[in-house]
Amino acid sequence: MIDGFRGTLLAALVLVGIAVPLSAQQPSLRVVATNSWTAAFAAAAGAVDIVTLAPSDLRHPAEYELKPSDVAALQGAGLIVYTGFEVMAKKLAEAAGSQRIRLLQIGADYSLATMRASILAIADITATQPKARASIVSLESLMTAWKTELRGAGLTGAPVIVHLFQQPLMAELGFDVRGVFGPGPLEAAQITKLTPLNARFIVDNWHNEAAAPLRETMKSARYVSLINFPGPDGTKSLFDVISDNRARVKVAAGY
Repeated sequence: MIDGFRGTLLAALVLVGIAVPLSAQQPSLRVVATNSWTAAFAAAAGAVDIVTLAPSDLRHPAEYELKPSDVAALQGAGLIVYTGFEVMAKKLAEAAGSQRIRLLQIGADYSLATMRASILAIADITATQPKARASIVSLESLMTAWKTELRGAGLTGAPVIVHLFQQPLMAELGFDVRGVFGPGPLEAAQITKLTPLNARFIVDNWHNEAAAPLRETMKSARYVSLINFPGPDGTKSLFDVISDNRARVKVAAGY
């Protein structure tokens, strides 16, 4: 009788184990993100336990220096997500090696190809592929809606001069990128070369704006400064940033 009860109990426990999703049986992987942008990619990939190092209120988070308290925050982490442009990148790699934490370098821009690749790369490590694929579908839908809006406003193929860090987004949206500037200050030769290109828009990068001289020499061009890192205007996710930039372009274009 006792053996029969034990057999029934064991069978029930096995069934319970089968019924509970793997994600519920295992704790989520702790992800350390260098800044709000890499954190947004991690969140889109499905990570839920995310520690962000650089404060989101910094104008240019890539310049954030790694602090001793940040090294302590790495304890218990399974993955560090970075882009390689961070000032802290080398020190972060050394700290990760000493604590045997996996490092993942991702691409970071708002072209669909980069977003897909980076989100899936994170999800392959965090084992959150279904969430990642759902995020990608939503991002594709959001970008398609923006492209449709621009087409309706007659802006598809409009000529632009763009900051290097905003070039992937402008190309993705279908603008005609006629010139690129930044990230460093514009030199006289560059201003002379870019000014006659008859751009309809000057697209700057809010985190390190460089287009002031062009605004003086290209009076007829509309100016817009777009963001990459979540933080400004209360943005937190990749979706927030895309929506915020969409609103900024709409205001600049006046439609």
